[in-house]
Amino acid sequence: MSGNGWPTVGVAGARGVVGGMFCSILADAGLPADCLRPFGHREGSTLAYRGTTLPVEILDDARAAELDVLFLAVDGPQSREIMAGAGASAALVVDNSSAFRLADDVPLVVPEANAHAARGRTGNLIANPNCTTAAVVVPLVAIRDAAGLASVDLASYQAVSGAGRKGLDAFAAERGTDHRERAAESPFHGRIADSVVPQIDVLDETGWTGEEKKIHAEIRKILELPELDVAATTVRVPVHTGHSAALHIRTERETSVDELEAALRAAPGLEYRPADGSERHPMPLDVEGRDPVLVGRLRAIPGRDRGFALWVSSDNLRKGAALNAIQCAAAADPDRFGKLLPPPR
Repeated sequence: MSGNGWPTVGVAGARGVVGGMFCSILADAGLPADCLRPFGHREGSTLAYRGTTLPVEILDDARAAELDVLFLAVDGPQSREIMAGAGASAALVVDNSSAFRLADDVPLVVPEANAHAARGRTGNLIANPNCTTAAVVVPLVAIRDAAGLASVDLASYQAVSGAGRKGLDAFAAERGTDHRERAAESPFHGRIADSVVPQIDVLDETGWTGEEKKIHAEIRKILELPELDVAATTVRVPVHTGHSAALHIRTERETSVDELEAALRAAPGLEYRPADGSERHPMPLDVEGRDPVLVGRLRAIPGRDRGFALWVSSDNLRKGAALNAIQCAAAADPDRFGKLLPPPR
């Protein structure tokens, strides 16, 4: 801890889309500029933070050893490289990539569901889940605790910011054009402006995408239900920020819409909106820049025993990435890192 009581915080990939969100949230929390260490690929660049300019450094063993916590906002190969080197010297690392999520000795954490996994870790690493997983687990854990979970089917509607700077640039380049081709350097599998792309990540030999397989495995791990029946279809949509998901679930025990609604209203990190239209249904525009997961359109599925449907929207850069990672650090050590949590938005 620094002399002013704040932890020393490192952000690898600080100039990226998610890295920038980390810095924004830490600024909202009040982290002083002299407690933030932004890291990147090369020396010489800078980062604006709370009215000052910070140098972006190269992460090495000596710099990592000075940190109380290191947040990784980089891709999987870079995360593996960091953890094989300088990351081992940091007191605590929270990784936003998919590199270590399913490793048996690394906790995969959404604090509303399994904060105990962050506290009980055996090493210095905590994994942050996929941005869709982080959102849907928040209502799912409330339903699990109220009535059990037998199955989860979901379709996600994921914003272009989930693909980082390249995704945002492709969306901007395609908007307002009338051709049907995708932009040069687009990370998507088809034109995203004025369309939807029903493939995120690479298809395997059975037709499932990497994104779908991640969600399947991560929900099971976080909810501690290794045999849970899960299926996901992931879709990229022409929305700047805010992932949404349609969930069809089956509970283990007999329950009712009223009972599940009560459980969702009481759940932490969640804002519930009734299905009767008395409030606007959750939409990406409602979640951008906000912390809670919005849940609505809860209803029983006719003719399906213990079957229910609901709708979820969440800011994929906040709860889906940077905010959840900061919450993981706070769950791991509230005394050291609780101050990093920003005021509610």
